[in-house]
Amino acid sequence: MARARLTLTAAALAGAALLVSAGPAGACPRDPRDDPATWEYEGVYDCTKATVGHGVRTWTKPSPVAFVVIKTGKTYFVSELGDANEGDRTYTFDKPIRFVITCNFTDA
Repeated sequence: MARARLTLTAAALAGAALLVSAGPAGACPRDPRDDPATWEYEGVYDCTKATVGHGVRTWTKPSPVAFVVIKTGKTYFVSELGDANEGDRTYTFDKPIRFVITCNFTDA
């Protein structure tokens, strides 16, 4: 009886550990907007993703960059393409920046 109880307890603990470790990944599918490839529009742009320091709320986009995608909280900000011709542009947000996707024109 004690051996069966020990086996059942071990199986329950192993099952719970498996659910806890797989839970967050299975519960929240990744947003495709978080992937730089989503913004490349079939090779028209070459995009890269970078995280920023803790608590950063401003980002300066250099003028030759076509556009940037900036995630703050759950919000995505996409700069206008016209900004690429107007010199550096600084954007300021109410919430800290989670990451920035920078997109440049390709020769395609």
